[in-house]
Amino acid sequence: MCNMKKISSKRGFMQIVLLAIVIIAALAYFNIDLRTIFENPIVQKIGSIFVVAWSEFIKPLIVYLYTSIYGLFN
Repeated sequence: MCNMKKISSKRGFMQIVLLAIVIIAALAYFNIDLRTIFENPIVQKIGSIFVVAWSEFIKPLIVYLYTSIYGLFN
């Protein structure tokens, strides 16, 4: 059972690596510069909204739900 878990985790890691290579190749093929995209003020504003939403709303909700559900089974 433990050996099967190691195999599936290695497979998942390899899929992530392959996906990263495909994304990098696609960006290079279409000549997309990520630095210019991330320097755009609109993108920075949207990014800061996501950071605030994650830290203020989503993460505390996930922690609360996790501790509540974990408490049910202990």
